[in-house]
Amino acid sequence: MSGPQRIFLAATGQNRGKTTVSLGLAAAVLADGHRLGFLKPVGQRYLVIDGTRADEDAVLMKEVFDLPDALNDMSPVTLPRHFTTDFVMGRVTDDLASAVAEADQAVARDKDVVLIEGTGHAGVGAVIGLSNATVAAMLEAPVLIVSEGGVGRPIDEIVLNHALFERHGVRVAGAVVNKVNVDTNPDLPEVLRRGLAQAASRSASCWPIRRWS
Repeated sequence: MSGPQRIFLAATGQNRGKTTVSLGLAAAVLADGHRLGFLKPVGQRYLVIDGTRADEDAVLMKEVFDLPDALNDMSPVTLPRHFTTDFVMGRVTDDLASAVAEADQAVARDKDVVLIEGTGHAGVGAVIGLSNATVAAMLEAPVLIVSEGGVGRPIDEIVLNHALFERHGVRVAGAVVNKVNVDTNPDLPEVLRRGLAQAASRSASCWPIRRWS
């Protein structure tokens, strides 16, 4: 896919700090003088702003960084109550994938970087045919996986999510292990690097781990 550089942020679950990482990345991109677009392809928690239903993360990013794009482009698909049931039962006739693709093209126009924020882990959205892995593949965006602190749990979850992205042909660019207190756990970054490297070598795959600070 031509155009700006895209990066897809996914998490290993809820409350991993994905939106905090999004804010940090967006601030860094803009500080470097790049033109930024933000896309939340599928939103589960939304607000209604001037009659437009938009995911709350898209609203936050637009307000914090004064982004120029319309909210309905930044947040093309939102899931009101009973939406998934209606979809499964055939009562939703909208072409959701096309809506996401068209929104991506609108947001990407005249941008240098498009930050795409997923919803939850790699498989969230599969019920409507728009899992994070599917969307990242469709938009040809490499993925950054956000997990939380610990040793066994983040490594297990990162490996699990990596497998689904890999199955969809999506490159995992790296992992951010969030909520780590390096003052009380000074050895944890190295332990995580080694643990993920060992997991990667066993699966014949490799991805870097980034320390977020």
